[in-house]
Amino acid sequence: MEELTTFEQVGSGYIYTTNIGGHRIEARITRIKETPDRLKAEVGIFVDRAPIARSNPVLTSVSGLDSFWRKLNRRLPKEDWGIDWESYTEELAARVIDAHREGEPEIVLSNVQIPTTVAWQIEPMLLAGMANVIYGPGGSGKSMIGLWLSVLMDTAHVDSKHDLKVEPGRVLYCDWETDQIEVASRVRELQAGMGLNGHKSQILYRRCTQSLANEADHIKDIVDKNDVKMIVIDSLGLATGGGLDEAESVLSYFGALRWIGITSLTITHTNKEGHLFGSVYTLNCGRSIWEVKKNNAEGEENIDVGLWHKKVNVVAKQKARAIEIEFGEGLIAVTAKDPMDSEVVSENLSVAELVYLIVSKEGPIEKASMSDRVAEYRNEAVDKVRPSVATAISRHLKAGRIVEIDSKLAVQARLDDLEDNEWEI
Repeated sequence: MEELTTFEQVGSGYIYTTNIGGHRIEARITRIKETPDRLKAEVGIFVDRAPIARSNPVLTSVSGLDSFWRKLNRRLPKEDWGIDWESYTEELAARVIDAHREGEPEIVLSNVQIPTTVAWQIEPMLLAGMANVIYGPGGSGKSMIGLWLSVLMDTAHVDSKHDLKVEPGRVLYCDWETDQIEVASRVRELQAGMGLNGHKSQILYRRCTQSLANEADHIKDIVDKNDVKMIVIDSLGLATGGGLDEAESVLSYFGALRWIGITSLTITHTNKEGHLFGSVYTLNCGRSIWEVKKNNAEGEENIDVGLWHKKVNVVAKQKARAIEIEFGEGLIAVTAKDPMDSEVVSENLSVAELVYLIVSKEGPIEKASMSDRVAEYRNEAVDKVRPSVATAISRHLKAGRIVEIDSKLAVQARLDDLEDNEWEI
């Protein structure tokens, strides 16, 4: 038999195939992990397509390799099979170490094609190919929002009132908190709320127990095999292995997301003070981060939910959004609301946000009346808000978000839509 040798990357691992002594030997190398002092992998050995052994040798250790090849030699002795297991394992280890450490090739930056527009998975909520984060207190509806966005991608269905643009694709929902029955039930109820009863969801579900760093290789294989476009992580605390306040755990988590290499949505919690829980690296590593708050009275079926864009790297921050989640018989309906009509949003808007939203909703509006309108929404004295209102107007004008004509304020888009005679008083 001709001794042909191949070494190829398959998913997150490698397959090393060779012929020795008339026998086809195949090594399947997965779950590669490297620390400062060692590189370890799971290695399955097949001879003539029959499984022979599975082990977790330290490939950078002489003693680890020695133990590995001796195990193989006990199964298939060299004198009987003609296979020099010592030389074979040394060659296998060298190939894996070199391939793993090589990483991605260097590139010339001047050859990089820079897109003219930002790529969105769901505009303006989730950036494509990046780490998106939603956080909020327990019971705020953040997991429901994560599932709702997943269903939008799965069905390519959007109510125009939500002002969302969806790039459809398959979603993998990785769950550390509930179970498949609960998630499947919610998905069907969300579909019913969209009028899509009977839709056969293609959302993939995986119940997870280990940290994402430990699960990443297998998850990447699932992603590649099923052409998954977005992964949802519910939730970050358990997906880090419980080390949200530990920089190493959080960095390992986001490193795993980078390795998986697709759009991600991470759901996480707030601390007792209502801030994003855990290490500052959660804030640093997330490319687009939304905060969720809710306001519903005890016993009410509907949840009034507000979303605030707290951080983004490649585009301007988006305006605050409001939705209502209605729980009915066999359905969950998610409805867009005017932020000004949402109690939870209007109570938590900054002066700058209020000014812009008031102008967007009511403009053209007299500039002189803006302090009165803001004070009314914030239930504060006019004199208290007047300096902040003046500063907000000045900044909005400078940024071009609003314009002033004849002492009236309006958003540019509204001006463009108006006929000249509509400006006549």
